[in-house]
Amino acid sequence: MFPVAQAIQVECPHCKNESKRIPVSSINIVRNPEMRSQVQDLSCFRWRCPVCGTTSLVMEPCLYHDLANSFMVWLCDTKPESADFEPLTGYILRWTADFNAFREKINILERGLDDRAVEIMKYLLCAQLQQDLDVVELVFHDLNERTGEFRFAAVLSDGMEQYISMPAGTYGRIAQDVEERLFTASRDFSKIDMAWAQEALELLHGAIG
Repeated sequence: MFPVAQAIQVECPHCKNESKRIPVSSINIVRNPEMRSQVQDLSCFRWRCPVCGTTSLVMEPCLYHDLANSFMVWLCDTKPESADFEPLTGYILRWTADFNAFREKINILERGLDDRAVEIMKYLLCAQLQQDLDVVELVFHDLNERTGEFRFAAVLSDGMEQYISMPAGTYGRIAQDVEERLFTASRDFSKIDMAWAQEALELLHGAIG
């Protein structure tokens, strides 16, 4: 289940020379809490070419395990196999295919939020924003603990970012519908993103609004 790091060959995007690198294949955040910041700034995935000194991000399979908050998140190009252990009650298993989704998923789940409800919020918000803005990506940013507002960062086609808030009540209504009416397999690493959210809304027959 838990990957063992083995040296891989990495080609420098600048000079094209190949060098070996020991990838970060698994992160146990309870044992190594300092890795949380390295995931969020992606420094643990940065590699410096020993030949020309160019620094680049290296996409490699990595399993993030947060025992305290009962979730695991894979970062990998293809869907991982189902868990070969019996997940603990309430454990959440997720799969992401890019760095931004990986960081975002961890940010959501470590707050104890239902990422399915958050993705549906993003889908609805993106549909609304695209009436006036050219949004290329929408990412959960943070949660205001005082007001309960959810804040999202909308990345526009010109590279600019715009922050938009949604009220806690919206999340509450969606989360209740998701919990009562949608099923997510407990042994599979599910990819919960906005494509999933679109299908989920169709399954909910437009009950969420």
